[in-house]
Amino acid sequence: MPEDDAPWRKKQIEYEEKKARAKALRLRLTCTICGARPKTLLNCPCGTTQYCSVDCQRIDWRDRGHRAACKKIRNERAAEAARAEAPTPPPSPPKEVFYGPAPRSHADEVRARITAEHEAARFRREANPEPEPESARFGSRCPVCLEDWDVNAPRVFRTCCCRSVCQSCEGKIPFNQPCPLCRSPPTKDDAEDLARLRRHVENGVSEAIDFLGKCYGEGNLGLLQSDKKAAKLYKRAAELGNAEAMVNLGTLYVLGQGVKLDRAKAKNLWQHAATRAHPVAQCHIGHVLRQDGKADEAIGLYKLSAAQGYTQAEHSLAICYHFGIGVPGDFEEARRWYTRAAAKGFEDAKAALALHWPA
Repeated sequence: MPEDDAPWRKKQIEYEEKKARAKALRLRLTCTICGARPKTLLNCPCGTTQYCSVDCQRIDWRDRGHRAACKKIRNERAAEAARAEAPTPPPSPPKEVFYGPAPRSHADEVRARITAEHEAARFRREANPEPEPESARFGSRCPVCLEDWDVNAPRVFRTCCCRSVCQSCEGKIPFNQPCPLCRSPPTKDDAEDLARLRRHVENGVSEAIDFLGKCYGEGNLGLLQSDKKAAKLYKRAAELGNAEAMVNLGTLYVLGQGVKLDRAKAKNLWQHAATRAHPVAQCHIGHVLRQDGKADEAIGLYKLSAAQGYTQAEHSLAICYHFGIGVPGDFEEARRWYTRAAAKGFEDAKAALALHWPA
């Protein structure tokens, strides 16, 4: 079937082409405006239209705007003819190729500046490291005001979440409002506080165990004062790694309250707490070393404790410089440490300044 259709399809194509040529011829022999077929036609200069009379040409040029189109067509043809007749321009010389490293971009400079800022920040952090917190709950600063802990002022323990705040923040927290840290409702009396605290003690929270030991040692929250129970709780918290409990238990061993007098155990506990950067423990170990005739080692611990702002260590360091204990005597350095301790209200430092450096 396709073979029989091939001659017919070829004749149809030839017929359509012939018909198109005839139509184009008729168009070339008729007026573009009126369609008349006179013997002579007026050809437009652009060669795209023809007219039977001047009137038809006037209509096309003036009314239908062919004048501008005719001019545009002639200009394009003239430009094309000029380009065809123009000599071929010589080829442009090849571009010089630069072999070497690419120039630094602005992005490279920005990256270099950011890297330098990060390095400077790292050096600042290494020069002033963040103080190691005593525990995960306490942190290195007050969780409310975000100020560093004052090692000379006691912190206020909150039984609801076993976290501490500074005394200034505690004074600003309304007593009838929820806890700002855990949003627990306020307690009504000491019995409710004690019930909350015991729940945390049963869960093995070392901070709660240490605070319950303080309550037994001082007879707070309606408890009967008992050094023996306090020592037992301190020991339990110390076994859990609580540095504050180590210091408190060591103090009981030195005083022989609630436990048998044992200075060796006290020294061991304070040494463990001192390795945790506890300022009070560092100062206590300094006292022990000074009594054992190791004043040069005590000076280093006094300085570590005084660097954290512990007033007792500052006063002890001033005494060592004043009387040349473990270090060469230096009155100016002694006066500086006395002044730091006196500025925090330490009476012995005030008396030393008044006696040796009267105003």
